[in-house]
Amino acid sequence: MRAIITAAGRGSRLSETSDDTPKTLLQLGAGTLLSEIMGNFAAARVSEFIVVVGFRGEAIIDYLRTHDNFGYGVTVVENRDWQRGNGISVHLAGTALEPGEEDVLLSMSDHLVAPDALRAMTAAPLGRNGLLVDSRIENVHDLDDATKVWVERGHLEHIGKELAKFNAVDCGVFRLTRRYFAAMGRQIERGKDSITEGVRELIAANDFDAVPIPASSHWIDIDTPAAYEYATANRGRFCADGRR
Repeated sequence: MRAIITAAGRGSRLSETSDDTPKTLLQLGAGTLLSEIMGNFAAARVSEFIVVVGFRGEAIIDYLRTHDNFGYGVTVVENRDWQRGNGISVHLAGTALEPGEEDVLLSMSDHLVAPDALRAMTAAPLGRNGLLVDSRIENVHDLDDATKVWVERGHLEHIGKELAKFNAVDCGVFRLTRRYFAAMGRQIERGKDSITEGVRELIAANDFDAVPIPASSHWIDIDTPAAYEYATANRGRFCADGRR
């Protein structure tokens, strides 16, 4: 199974910290957010990636090339409309799927998710769309900015940052089938270009499962200087041992 990593956005909320470096190339430990994310997937036995680049994409491509893709299989897809919603990146990644490739993982390039949580996603049922969710709401860093969900009997019922009633939070890792890419394409045609819009279409068809994060696992969305500082200070919670 491959993993898509969407790394096309600018990360404007971190621009003062990053000095306009793509957010995913910010230093973390001896590596970067990107190398740590890829390393966590490798620890979950996923070592083939589709990386979607946009803002300063050449810097990400050069970084991967300089490090020989860290020994992983990497396909790079360019999103020239990176200023639009993140659903554009995911839909473009879908064009890089091989014939017969039915299930793929998706990770945001600024979400650190520990390997045991990624293993929960690889173990999820084949042929089902799924989202890693965390019901430990009191532990979520920057809850105001998090994407909230309502889960009922293991299925997503509602999703959105604006939800007033929610019982879990989106951890930024998905398991997707080709049905999702078709749904995202339809939403883009309607002028709706966020990942959430594709999810909502499939929720209406009872086609999106909630995969609970293991109780002992950790994740963080690095979207602000405070979150970056916390992840740096607590790297061991989020990253596989022996990372670069």
